[in-house]
Amino acid sequence: MAEYIEREALFGAIGQRHEIDGNHRAAQILECILEAPVADVAPVVHGRWEPYQVECGNPFSGREGMLIDVLRCSKCHAYFDAGEALNYCPNCGCKMREGKEGEKHDDQ
Repeated sequence: MAEYIEREALFGAIGQRHEIDGNHRAAQILECILEAPVADVAPVVHGRWEPYQVECGNPFSGREGMLIDVLRCSKCHAYFDAGEALNYCPNCGCKMREGKEGEKHDDQ
């Protein structure tokens, strides 16, 4: 799997460890970094499935007000069939984590 870096963070790290002025090797390294091809990547967004209940039913059949169990995305709040706990949300694309009650995630 490919790994990606923040170019500006790397420049800062090199600049802190080496004096660029007069250091030909550090200047060459920075030039190589600038010339490296960039990738079109998006940050990974994490969420989790939350148990949720949705009211449904048909008023004409006399079965209105039924509650069904679903899973709701903690990011976009879209809900899906509780039997389909996917590794990602089909609505917003966030990557789902399994978590325990009270565990802190970046969606809280």
